[in-house]
Amino acid sequence: MKNACTTACLLSLVTALAPGQVARLGAMGDSLTDEYAEETYNYAKNWIEQVRAFRGTDTGPTAAEAGASGGTWGEPRRKFHKYNWARSGATTASVISGGQHTGLASQFSSEGVTHAVLLIGANDFSPTTSAFFNIYNNLWSSSQVNGYVAGRLSNMATIIDTVSASGMSLAVANFVDYSVSPLTRSLYPDPVKRERVSAVIRQVNSGILGMCRQRGLAHVDVYGLSSAIFGTNLSLRPFLFMGGQDINLNQQDTTSNSNKLAGFVHDGVHPHTTLQGVFANVMIACANICWNAGYSPFSEEEILGFASVAYLGVDELPGQVGDYASYVTNFGCLADFDKSGFVDFEDFAAFVQAFEDGLDEADYDGSGFVDIEDFTSFVVDFESGC
Repeated sequence: MKNACTTACLLSLVTALAPGQVARLGAMGDSLTDEYAEETYNYAKNWIEQVRAFRGTDTGPTAAEAGASGGTWGEPRRKFHKYNWARSGATTASVISGGQHTGLASQFSSEGVTHAVLLIGANDFSPTTSAFFNIYNNLWSSSQVNGYVAGRLSNMATIIDTVSASGMSLAVANFVDYSVSPLTRSLYPDPVKRERVSAVIRQVNSGILGMCRQRGLAHVDVYGLSSAIFGTNLSLRPFLFMGGQDINLNQQDTTSNSNKLAGFVHDGVHPHTTLQGVFANVMIACANICWNAGYSPFSEEEILGFASVAYLGVDELPGQVGDYASYVTNFGCLADFDKSGFVDFEDFAAFVQAFEDGLDEADYDGSGFVDIEDFTSFVVDFESGC
């Protein structure tokens, strides 16, 4: 198929994506994003604490810095940063009932919060829930499973649409799966049965992907990242190799932080600083691809340093987790095919090659097939320059 645009026309289409500064970053979610500083595992830092501390991202003052009464913001926030509404233990339902979404949305106008991340859903399938128990033990009918999935997606739509309506730029992560954590494995030791739960989580995540495509939102595949780090229920990885050190994915730290190479903090559920640093790099990739933020990713030496672990001179993460950009999709500008932050000839060439090779990423319209409609849709978006 020939592109009707002339060379001169194409030259005019080399376009930077939308404004590139993340002035203030907000967040919604659960304990993966709620500041670890609030918890007994405050010896560790999660992804948002890392990007704030080491990349200067503005997530707002603490309650004490702002002079809030009693040194707290009140639920669902507690003592720490004003634009971080994530709350330990939150589910998609409690994000709504607790007002995370409305609270954050109001800060677009009141506080100038320009961008936000939604990372929620792990607790909807926590090993302590009846959902996990019933799915693991095959006690729910398919209609009950589908009803539960539909409820999670309805909650996600409410959260997403409330924040998007404010004018804030939103990145949506899919659901993380706690099935591979040491605590879950101790409670539910059968990997085949745990995989039943993981399959339902993937069903939810398919719906979230479609939601982001329909709304033109940034999508972050943290489920895929987790699988790259931990493996699957049926093929778990014992270690993540980083900077010459072996992060033990079967171990949890102690309350005194004496096992810094453990994959989890002492509760056996929450990823330790090193693993959160990998999550942080995917969030940084999202900010750069979708918002032109211009952040430098954390090096392996930096991530280990955050955990007070020595870097031994060798970078090992790329061979295990791949390119961080591969976990990010900017549905607001799919024509930026190479995820450079610009729409240019490299995108056109990359798409044509993927299309000719019949690669999955050339399924531009998400139909499940690579066909002429994908090529036509890409050309239309390419010519518009997003």
